[in-house]
Amino acid sequence: MVFRQIEIVVPNDKKEETIEIIKKCEVLDFSHSDFSKRYTRFNIVIKTERTERILDVFQKRFSELEGFRIMVIPVETYIPLPEDFRLDEEVKTAEAEHDKARISREELYIKVTDMSRLSFVYISMVILSSFVAAIGVLNDDVAVIIGGMIIAPLIGPNMCISFSMVMGDLNLARTALKSSFVGIMISIIISVILGIFLNVDSTIPSILLRTNIAQGGIVLALASGFAGSLALITDLSSALVGVMIAVALLPPLVTFGLLLGSGNFFLAGGAFLIFSVNLVAIIFAGILTLIQQKVHPLEKEQEVTAKKMTAISVLILSVILAVLIILTYY
Repeated sequence: MVFRQIEIVVPNDKKEETIEIIKKCEVLDFSHSDFSKRYTRFNIVIKTERTERILDVFQKRFSELEGFRIMVIPVETYIPLPEDFRLDEEVKTAEAEHDKARISREELYIKVTDMSRLSFVYISMVILSSFVAAIGVLNDDVAVIIGGMIIAPLIGPNMCISFSMVMGDLNLARTALKSSFVGIMISIIISVILGIFLNVDSTIPSILLRTNIAQGGIVLALASGFAGSLALITDLSSALVGVMIAVALLPPLVTFGLLLGSGNFFLAGGAFLIFSVNLVAIIFAGILTLIQQKVHPLEKEQEVTAKKMTAISVLILSVILAVLIILTYY
């Protein structure tokens, strides 16, 4: 979505101050009305990339006030379109817009929290996608394997891990790690059981392909991780489908389980190595993308913690990735 509608409720005595703030924030349109005897409601239409700035200002000024609240709503279109949005010869500076062409941190927080919640739906999706991917691998059916890739429940928690590191949110990190771990273990258990009871032919191309990292596999994993993070923070959800296919976590994971269950431990190690590379690449690329897009906490104290967590996580992930590269090619 290119635009956002922001609804803000403030005490009546802050009405004039709110109008002054809004006028300084380059909004497309705004109006206000009586919300109750004590409060005024403002409706603001603004470009998505400017949303975070106005939210920051209001949170810093009014977050302690009783009754203060903000609601952000995606807007499909705005008529008439603003002059600087129309296609003409005059193009605004792309660099400045590019740095901020993303949704606000508050919207990101809601998105990644929802994606990483350990819920019945998440567990069900992991179970179903594991069966789909395992059946596709066993039957060497590319279309079915892609189906398991597209469901892709494991991507959400790992993107959430990246976000939690950059935001310095330990509680969110624990939630995301827990969801990711549970999802991985469920997938492994299902595929190991299938590997024990079903005939696993290790010469099947779909299995062999996922036991040895192809040339450029690590670069592909990192590129897909960057693309996925950008798709998330710029609200370009349509691009996520391609990312889910490119940086597939489930096929190598279920291949690992199938081979483990069938007793083929050597090839199982190769499949787990591919899964590990893809997993680390998603988290690592996510952190770097969020840093590049200037995602950080609102409070200065929290920002100090976030910088420490980010630095430590980047260092650890760099070491892990280096070890995986060595194991892969040497």
